[in-house]
Amino acid sequence: MKKVYLFVLLILISVAANVLFYSPNITDITTGEQILGINMQWPVWRLFIEPFYALSYYVVTMESGSYILAGMSWLFWIVLFVMLFAKSRKETVKSTLIYCFFSIFFFISMVCVVIALPVIGAKITNVDEYKVIDIHSHTIESRDSISTMMSNIAFHNLHGFTDFFITDHDNTKSYNNIPADIGTEHIFPGLQIKTKEGQTLLLLSQYKLRYEDFRDRDTQDLIDFAHSKNMLVIMPNWWKYNTPELEQLVSWGIDGFEIYNCRYLDIPKEDFQNIIDICNANNLMMFGSTDWHGLGYMTNVWTLVKKDKQKNAFDLLKDKPKTKVIVHNSKSNNSFIRYIFEPFYFLLNYSVNTPLKYVMCFYMFILVFAALIYKVPLLKVVRIISLYMSFIFCIYTFYFVKMLTFSFFTNIIIPEEILPVSISLVFVWLIIWGFCDKEI
Repeated sequence: MKKVYLFVLLILISVAANVLFYSPNITDITTGEQILGINMQWPVWRLFIEPFYALSYYVVTMESGSYILAGMSWLFWIVLFVMLFAKSRKETVKSTLIYCFFSIFFFISMVCVVIALPVIGAKITNVDEYKVIDIHSHTIESRDSISTMMSNIAFHNLHGFTDFFITDHDNTKSYNNIPADIGTEHIFPGLQIKTKEGQTLLLLSQYKLRYEDFRDRDTQDLIDFAHSKNMLVIMPNWWKYNTPELEQLVSWGIDGFEIYNCRYLDIPKEDFQNIIDICNANNLMMFGSTDWHGLGYMTNVWTLVKKDKQKNAFDLLKDKPKTKVIVHNSKSNNSFIRYIFEPFYFLLNYSVNTPLKYVMCFYMFILVFAALIYKVPLLKVVRIISLYMSFIFCIYTFYFVKMLTFSFFTNIIIPEEILPVSISLVFVWLIIWGFCDKEI
């Protein structure tokens, strides 16, 4: 009975936190102002998978620098909870070890599934007077992407983008090979390219381009050459390397900077403010980019530019307009205390950043799951789930092997990271299944 009281208390605390502290958290980060009138439209089916959806959004929008510490914290608390649970049920040592391994790899597997599955995020709405633009995205022709061209198009349409650029690493194959029946009036070619100094730049164009025309140039020469071809040059995630100096880039003629990138969220406050200041002082554009590689099917940033019926998105950007960078951001911090209690921080952060109906749905699913594990023989549940998980990762493995055949010589993330993890999890789940030696 005490466990029921604790669970009810947890729900009441979450509801109270939501009522007292919830806000839409839709911010124009170029000014730091909360934006009223613009909304986030979440998929209807989110209600039916809320715990998984909450984990998806948490993982996809987490700062990359937080992954290791947050993961270690989750695993510690998972093992502690499982051991206390097994002790309360007077389980054997063997059963307790199986439950621990099962819980650890179930959490790891769910993170992998979140990254690979197309779990659709929020769509920005009430932005009819704006072009909603993404200047930075990739397809499988980039060495570190798992997204096909069609998946990239679907991703942007589902999340409310009106226009976007394909900026693959050092090639333009995907854009140049878009099927003829796919309209490209809102899809623009681009290129993410390294200069002789090793500096990465984004080149944005209105017309098809060839990588060979731009390779092996130093930074200033590349910017000048791109401008001579009526293109725009944007500095992506400058805070990752802090080179060249911001003033140097301005003197070379850079057209704008990313100030938010979904893959590199841990931007130092000083760097962020320095970029904002130099853009305001020199009439440079500011962008928030998905930098989408197909890993995690969500975004929390959109760049808005006022529409002009006579101009397409590229022509608008050529005028160097004032942009709004809209971020659905969370109330977060990176203190060490947070990482000690990361699962509890997740629950608190989730409670104050999520509409109440989803919070209640989350706890309803947790309640059903809690009732299930008290009524059903756990080893039977573990055995069944383990077999299903091995089957799921078998399917993933075959899917990515097939995908790799389309870009065997350029893609490295699939053979070096995705396939080893997927194949390993197939065997891990078969081993756990084998140790659950009770008959079904």
